[in-house]
Amino acid sequence: MNEKNVDLAGALADVRRAYRLLHAYHRRLCDLLQLTDEFLAERGFEFDRWAPINVARLPQSTKPFFRPEHWAWDLTPAYQVECVWQGSSNGTHCKVHIHAIADTGYNGSCDGEPDATSFKSAETAASELRIGLHRTRAKKPDWSSAWSQLSRTANRKNGAEHKVRVGGDEYAYRYFDLNLAALGDEGAIKEKLLLSLDRWRLGA
Repeated sequence: MNEKNVDLAGALADVRRAYRLLHAYHRRLCDLLQLTDEFLAERGFEFDRWAPINVARLPQSTKPFFRPEHWAWDLTPAYQVECVWQGSSNGTHCKVHIHAIADTGYNGSCDGEPDATSFKSAETAASELRIGLHRTRAKKPDWSSAWSQLSRTANRKNGAEHKVRVGGDEYAYRYFDLNLAALGDEGAIKEKLLLSLDRWRLGA
């Protein structure tokens, strides 16, 4: 076996190790989202939708996914994934967005398919949840109009509560990050994530 083949064999062993680690990460992420879903369901929220953020959806099963016009990166749908819940209580309507990011070193601003060799180092990046919370007492919430205003607010991601008006209705929004390393057990998940969602629901 020549040196090139030895290097390839070692690289493929790294791929196998990486997939095993990915399964552990995905299992932990699914358990975290399930716990969140149960917590919100007990408070009248319904799961709305989920979507991968960093990829295009793969083509239908009868279409080849490996054609040049498709990115190999599209095989990483859980690298960044967002889940959305909605709930109403006593005239207050809320939306909860949880954007799970496996690696903040991802460079989504480049042209064409992402190049992982250009990402920030794994040691300086993080794995995190980005939480977006929306609330209004509008009878028929116009979330998209509210967001079009909020999205122009430069400091909208600073963790503070921001407010805009659509027609005569007020909309509140808060965005904050949680490092997954800080959510090591159910106590931390409850304190740092779940109770934050509950306080927002209650307007506290």
